[in-house]
Amino acid sequence: MNNPLIDLKQKQKELANKIRAEHDLWDSVTFRHYHIAYCELRGRKRVEIENPHENNTPNQKWIDQIKKEYQDKINEWRTQ
Repeated sequence: MNNPLIDLKQKQKELANKIRAEHDLWDSVTFRHYHIAYCELRGRKRVEIENPHENNTPNQKWIDQIKKEYQDKINEWRTQ
């Protein structure tokens, strides 16, 4: 099993390529949330990642869900 953070980074790269090719707004929103989760899993604070406008805050529930999914994978990977 690979390091789950590497898998998460690969998912971000795939989304970025898809955004460039298709210019899909939903993929941009998805990328944003995965990017925030990835950075926070690596120890960054939110203010270091982004400073959104009041009307453009990210969905914290979604970010927490992504982080939990990958944190579980990281914990499993570390115990192998």
